[in-house]
Amino acid sequence: MSETNTKLTNPLDKVDWDDVLDTLEQQKCVLFLGSSVFSAPGGGGIETALRQWLDTDNPEHPFIQVHNPDGFFLFKKNRYKRKVIAEMKRFYSQSFPETETQFGRLARIPFSMIFTLTPDNILARIFDVMGFEYQPDFYFRNRRATDKFENPRKDKPLIYNLLGNIEEPESLVLTHSDFFDYLESVFKGNSMSADLKDELEGMERYIFLGLPYEKWYFQLLLRVLSMHSDRLKEIERLALKEFEDPRLHKIYTEEFKIEFFPANTEEFIGELYRRCETADLLKALPAVDPALAKLPDPAPDELRELVAKAEMKTAMLHLNVYLNYRKPRSAELANDLIVLRNQFNLLSQRELRGTIDSRDLSVEYNQIAERLLDLITQAQKL
Repeated sequence: MSETNTKLTNPLDKVDWDDVLDTLEQQKCVLFLGSSVFSAPGGGGIETALRQWLDTDNPEHPFIQVHNPDGFFLFKKNRYKRKVIAEMKRFYSQSFPETETQFGRLARIPFSMIFTLTPDNILARIFDVMGFEYQPDFYFRNRRATDKFENPRKDKPLIYNLLGNIEEPESLVLTHSDFFDYLESVFKGNSMSADLKDELEGMERYIFLGLPYEKWYFQLLLRVLSMHSDRLKEIERLALKEFEDPRLHKIYTEEFKIEFFPANTEEFIGELYRRCETADLLKALPAVDPALAKLPDPAPDELRELVAKAEMKTAMLHLNVYLNYRKPRSAELANDLIVLRNQFNLLSQRELRGTIDSRDLSVEYNQIAERLLDLITQAQKL
């Protein structure tokens, strides 16, 4: 087949790219990301990899009684939930090379708001690595939303975990009970800023990638987010055809007005990135500060003193320079530092927004400080 014919039969050619680019430029385009966008380390789906990591199919599992096909857990005891969350946190702290490559492209596309249906901070970590500003936030059911709201912008987008964040265990939606509490919280108008709702309603295009269309609760989630309401029906909705059930296809196209295109996520992101590049819409990579490489090289004891003085950002900056400029690069240590910096940034944002109790703040801050001291010791041995 000729290149011309291949181009003409590309299903993505039917996307109204002019409108997509225009809504991006006008800060009127929202991206929703589901678990199917992610690839596990070495390939494969992230949900399957998480089940294997947690050993959920083990009938003798010490903490998990049932892990349902819909993704919800039934724990043998309520207190075991935190033990499983700790394992989930370790899972999401890994490096995800394939996913990070895709997210590196998404980070440069000028979305002003990105909503994720997974509890991780992988996308936020990529923003940290690339030096882009962003606003992290997440839905915490039955907790009053903070009054502090900064309008999302394409140069400082909102990254919003719709079903809770792994850094706040009590926010996670892991059981059927959690989900019904979540629905009740949404119906009562709790936990999401009214200004954020206004922003969402003022958008002109939604793009859905990798969402769990075939899971029973997803239609409920779209409804509680008012995706079926007349006032939001005029918003253009673009998604990829990721299921074959004609019944579901009809529900999503007619009830929720989603237009599907038979392409995979990698193809779509690649095409969107290319078109943004051609239109000169990609965000410029922040310039590397040459002064970083010239920073004084503090001794490990000086780094520990910075941590003791609560000068965490400075200590992390120096450790980052030490790992990247002074010593042969350790991929494992560098990734651990990226994760830690991301956790610190999220904690700082929660403190700023007033969404964390002062006692919890102190505990989490001390945990980060201890981990940073451990990284300093490991770096010293390189």
